[in-house]
Amino acid sequence: MLSRIALRGLATGIVVMLAASNAAAHHSFAPHFDRTRTVNISGTVKEYEARNPHSYLHVNAVDENGRTREYVCESHGVTQLTRIGITPQILKAGIQVRLTGPISRHSPYMCFFEIVELADGRILNVNGPGGSQQTPPQAKLPPRKDIFGTWLLAPALRRSSNPQPKMQLTAAGEKAVAAYDPFKDDPVFRCDPVAVARVWQAPSTPLEIVRNGADVVLHHEWMDVRRVIHMSMKTHPKDGARSSLGHSVGHWEGDTLVIETGNYSAGVLEQYVERQGQPTTGLLHSSALTTIERLHVDAERQSLIVEVDITDPEFFKQPPARMTMEYSPSDLKIEPFKCSPEGLTGTIRNAGK
Repeated sequence: MLSRIALRGLATGIVVMLAASNAAAHHSFAPHFDRTRTVNISGTVKEYEARNPHSYLHVNAVDENGRTREYVCESHGVTQLTRIGITPQILKAGIQVRLTGPISRHSPYMCFFEIVELADGRILNVNGPGGSQQTPPQAKLPPRKDIFGTWLLAPALRRSSNPQPKMQLTAAGEKAVAAYDPFKDDPVFRCDPVAVARVWQAPSTPLEIVRNGADVVLHHEWMDVRRVIHMSMKTHPKDGARSSLGHSVGHWEGDTLVIETGNYSAGVLEQYVERQGQPTTGLLHSSALTTIERLHVDAERQSLIVEVDITDPEFFKQPPARMTMEYSPSDLKIEPFKCSPEGLTGTIRNAGK
């Protein structure tokens, strides 16, 4: 049985080490967790909330005063964790565990667990065997000649929550940013996929591109996004419905699929924007947003290249810089995401009871 860790010098029921974390960055990580402060928590599993987009492990641990407290540690979604062997079956209530990962910036009783050590000696890394966000090894796949098939975002080009490029906002854009609270208003908390740029950046969840008659369908596992690219349409419905993913029409330029999307509802481009010495904010867009995506295959490198150009004259004085993502061929099966709405503030309130 794992021994519980006694606290020295902190009244948090955890051991804190100043060390860099290996956690791969994603949009919501840095504002919520401190990579420079790694914590160890040993105790008994109370509950494992196995869900998407994030899972939560509740552990009862004894602090330095001998008081049992509940610690709540977040991690990746259940689909991703299950693929690498961290299943609800091994995290049953009552088992002894030791968790290691970055401490929360919001509560001393929360963390992001990266390493799970079990009483039988097994050590599981939520980011894969190499310690960085990886997916299980895949069989060698036949060469890809076009964009169709299943793909996975390449780790080297995953965007992080590092400072964003400087952008000149209009007065309306600045007003929208000022009214947005990233810690309460992040659309992901209510299972909204945000916008197409965010969907393209979802790590460790596969994308399948298929034909559906004359149309092309982009089926992302993340948030169960299914985008129909209308290849026989030239324009968007004038009075059509508006949504965070808009309405897409497409055409081919040689082997490149060009997707033009409009009919967006006003929303969020980047949930978290960090600038040194300034509070975390977000990057908003108006209903005037339009995007152009270009998809093509680099046959020599066996990569799907995705370029996204954004235009929003109501919120931006000039268009943001082009975004470029790279995807690798995959044989992963797309699983139902079944996102569960979550509220960070409620989780924090219940931690440490």
